[in-house]
Formats: sequence, C-alpha cells, structure tokens
Amino acid sequence: MNASLLDLYNQISIQQYKTDIGFRSLVEGVHDNLFVIPEYQRKFRWNKKQVEALAASLIRDFPIPPIYTFRNKNGQLEILDGQQRVMSLYFYYIGKFFRGRREAVFDYSDLDIENARNFEEALQNKYHNIVPTKFFMEIDGNEYDISYATLPIQLRRKIDYRTISVIEIKASGVENLDITLHKIFTNLNNGGKRLSAQELRNGIYPCPFSRMIKSLNKENKKWRELYGREDNECKDIELLYRFCALKKFAEYDGKEFKIHEYSNSMEKFIDYFAEEAFDFSIQEIEEYRNQLEEFINSLNISREFFQKKTLIEGFFVVFSKTDLNKMKFTDALSEQILNDSIINETQKGGTISSKAMNKRWRRMYEILSGNVK
Repeated sequence: MNASLLDLYNQISIQQYKTDIGFRSLVEGVHDNLFVIPEYQRKFRWNKKQVEALAASLIRDFPIPPIYTFRNKNGQLEILDGQQRVMSLYFYYIGKFFRGRREAVFDYSDLDIENARNFEEALQNKYHNIVPTKFFMEIDGNEYDISYATLPIQLRRKIDYRTISVIEIKASGVENLDITLHKIFTNLNNGGKRLSAQELRNGIYPCPFSRMIKSLNKENKKWRELYGREDNECKDIELLYRFCALKKFAEYDGKEFKIHEYSNSMEKFIDYFAEEAFDFSIQEIEEYRNQLEEFINSLNISREFFQKKTLIEGFFVVFSKTDLNKMKFTDALSEQILNDSIINETQKGGTISSKAMNKRWRRMYEILSGNVK
C-alpha cells in the first residue's frame, strides 16, 4: 500500500457499536418511530409462515441475526440490514398481519409517518387489509397458538427481555457519507434473499432523480395500465431507468445510431447512469420526467406488444433521438417491425450487443419514417 493510500485509509473510520436490546424495547421503538426504515430499503415481503418461524425462534431462544443501524440527524436509528426481521417481530407484537397470502407486501415510502400517532396507525391508515391475526407454532405434530397477547404471562415476560443485538455503525472521514452507507447496506444485503439489480440501485443511489422515477412509476396511470401491477423486484422502475440511460448515452447523427458508455452489459450500463443521475439538477430531472411522460403517452399499443422489451426500447430511442418525437406507436407498427427480416436478424444471439442495438434502431427508424430500403 503506497503512502497516499495509507493516508486515505487512516483518515477513514467506520466503527461498529453493539448493544443487546430486549424484544419489547425493540418493537416499542419501532412503534414510536425510534427505529425507521430508510427510503432505499426494499419492500416488506415476508409471508405469515416466515413471521411465525421467527416468532418460534424467539420463543425457543434460538439465535436471531443482529440488526445493523445508523443514527440519522434526527436521532433515529435507520435500519441498514434486518428490516424484514424487525417488521416481522413488530407484526407479531401487535398481533396483526395482512389478510391473504398475496397481499403481504408493503412499501415504507407510502406511509405517512409524520401525521400518525405511531407506526401501527400509519400502517393501518394506508393498508386497510392489515387485520388481527393469530400466529401458530407446530410442536410434535400439534399446532399451538403462540400469539403474543395470548401467551402465559411468565413466558411473555421472558420473551420481553429476550435480547436481540443491534449494531450501530458510525462513519467519519468518508467523502460522501450517504453513498458509503448505501454501499454498506448493499454489502450487508448480499446474503439471504438476493436483491434484484434495481433494488441494489435503489439502495446505493437514492436521490431526487430516483424519487422522481419512483413517483412516475407509481402515479402515471397509462404506465401502470401498460405494465400492470407494481413489480416487487422493481423491474418496472428498472425499465424506466433503462430508457433514461439511453436518453443520456444514445445518439443519432442523421445516418447511424451510436451508444456511449456501453460494454454489452445492460446492467452495468444502467448502474453507470444511476451514478451519474445522483447529481442531476432539478432542471435535468424535470427534463427526464417530461420526456418519459411524452413517450408513455405516445404508446397506443396493447400489453402484448408492450412486453417486447427490445421493441419498446427501440421506440424510445427513435422517439427521443430523431424527428419522430410526435408520432404514435401502434399495434400495427409494432407488428410490422417485429415481422421485418432485418429486425429479426438483430434478435438472434446477442440482442444487447451495441452492434445489434444500433442496427435495430436504424431499421426501426427507416420503417417508422416510411423510408424502408
């Protein structure tokens, strides 16, 4: 390690402070918003069986992995890792859960915490399908009700003081604390159920641009009609990011299409754009929003064609980079493009190679402009 790297290493200090906290203190801290879920966290998506398994571990005194936190400027502990466990313990404590297996998903950013007396009220104000629920555990083939409120008082007291480790991370000397924390979040979340590529981006690069994309994804009615339900792994958000990356790095010189900062990996390409977008100005963000909304309004197509990712991507590039920014994209045009022999050649093998994309976009422009050669 050379001297400059050694100096840099010595200036950076990331320390961990471990505290063992009782179960009841932890869940009451969540109730009173002393523990908070930062915006970059994935959605809660554990099912009732997983909550019951965690509650059973609590009762049996099995080890529960530690929770990693960072204290924010409001004195609250932001949960970097362990939010699925913390929220599951909270649901167990209040004796409520989602009605029906398919509905056990919620997004923390949807909750109006500031105007609610506590976290439970914020949850129920937004999600009306959270209902009183009993939790069970199987012992020797028999099922027992282990709901917190129905436990014998002696067992409940024992569980109240059952300790769970909370590790507070403190960092100093880092150039960009937010990005450092988000990368710590990513490293911590590499275990367990793997985060999707876009969930990782949400964690590493939360910023005004990402909030704009999230808002558009949720609120644009035509986008939701075309895409369908919000994707639990944020693939709908990733598609919007893909469009925006192409807006920034694709170009058309009147003859050929070109794509910059691309090395035949769409995932790395979007990652690179997400890092650039972290510092976008309000004006730049508004420009991206306006073009996305104009493009979505230009899609007069059925979901059958909307699901063809390379087709929709091509429409966006032609729309955003050529003089065809007023045209409406229809099923008939989609079918014509998908039946074209040159387009089909670009769909074989490496569909995301820059050569294939450039050729595909050029042919789509020729068809859409009526200049088929």
